[in-house]
Amino acid sequence: MQIIKDPNNPEAMDSDQGSNESDTEQRNKALRGRMFVVNEMIQSEKDYVKDLAVIVEGFMSRLEVRGIPEDMRGKDKIVFGNIQQIYDWHRDFFLVELERCVQNHDLLADLFIRHERRLHMYIVYCQNKPRSEFIVIEYETFFEHEISCRMSISDYLIKPIQRITKYQLLLKDFLKYTTKAGLDCEEIEKAVELMSLVPKRCNDMMNLGRLQGYEGKLTSQGKLLQQETFCVWEQDGGVLSRSKERRVFLFEQVVIFSELLRKGSSNPGYQFKNGIKVSYLAMQDSVDGDPCKFVLWSRGSAERFTLQASSASIKMTWVETIAALLDAQNNFLSALQSPIEYQRKEGGISVTRPLSSGRPPSAPPTPNGHAAQPPADSEQDDQVCLVLVLQDFVAVREDEISVFRGEKVQILSSNQQGQSLVYRPANSESPAAEGWVPRSVLKTH
Repeated sequence: MQIIKDPNNPEAMDSDQGSNESDTEQRNKALRGRMFVVNEMIQSEKDYVKDLAVIVEGFMSRLEVRGIPEDMRGKDKIVFGNIQQIYDWHRDFFLVELERCVQNHDLLADLFIRHERRLHMYIVYCQNKPRSEFIVIEYETFFEHEISCRMSISDYLIKPIQRITKYQLLLKDFLKYTTKAGLDCEEIEKAVELMSLVPKRCNDMMNLGRLQGYEGKLTSQGKLLQQETFCVWEQDGGVLSRSKERRVFLFEQVVIFSELLRKGSSNPGYQFKNGIKVSYLAMQDSVDGDPCKFVLWSRGSAERFTLQASSASIKMTWVETIAALLDAQNNFLSALQSPIEYQRKEGGISVTRPLSSGRPPSAPPTPNGHAAQPPADSEQDDQVCLVLVLQDFVAVREDEISVFRGEKVQILSSNQQGQSLVYRPANSESPAAEGWVPRSVLKTH
């Protein structure tokens, strides 16, 4: 029922007018907050570009002029990684695009959404960072005396990592004020989500960059799904070892067990100890009723690994992730037996299947567990049309796979966003895999 205010009652009119003024003021305050965030992002971006210039036009240029020690030759490239690429893009493009957001604040979210893929160059930088740190420490005296500056080279090399984390914080503030202003938040929410994912991936890659002794190519192992520290018992035949602390990395295509080095350090390292390919992985999800234990092993091997998590929830997360991964692996390997039929069923579909939580009937059972189905020979493999990969692509999202120049893949379907769902056959380095890649990295003509 609508309540009509009495125009002859000044108290009622004053109350209504005060309420409207209060709402208007709150909205204007929120809009001013949005403007403040945009201005802060632009100003901090200018400062960031200046810091990058110190590295590229300062440190790197001085090294070229003064030369580097003989035993350091080649290592200077590792020290700086892809910092030149990051500097050029921010100076010549991203800063200019940010400044345009002053006139139209709604452009901010779209800017990050459109260029999220470009910001993945920070993932490459972070993967190299541990190697860079090691060399900087090794030649600390050289950098201190020969390349003198108001801050150390380490202070500057950490700037890109700090900056990629700062974006999500500023975008969250922008979202807060956008919500208070009563404006549509869909785009900015998406931008916040994407820019929260990139720093997480960067942190994952820095951890992986500290992994020593692994002979395979980590970027060929698909997305890093989980990483956690467990107490691990190794059993080979009937002999059960004492428990050891292990950092375990779960990729789409391999499980890696590593030993923590420099425990307690701000920059811990990891030494590779064991690995199990997912294509041969088997799991027992219950051990003597212990809510925190489960067992992993490689089919055909007597060696078993009993893992004890620090909590039941961590154990459950790992068991569910591995079970879903093995189910998906079984589905992919089954498709090898009839790729043409598989492509017919999948034809025109623009999204990938969700990982199944149940074990397919064709998967051989294990005690209280799961196992990947071994690949079967297919008489139809010769009928599959494979296309050449023209350039490397490193997967970031869960539904993507990494591919490398010179590999051949089968295109299963494509979408309107310029991506192709591809199947990569197993090779000597990694098992079969399926996922999305940009169509631009494939030779389709």
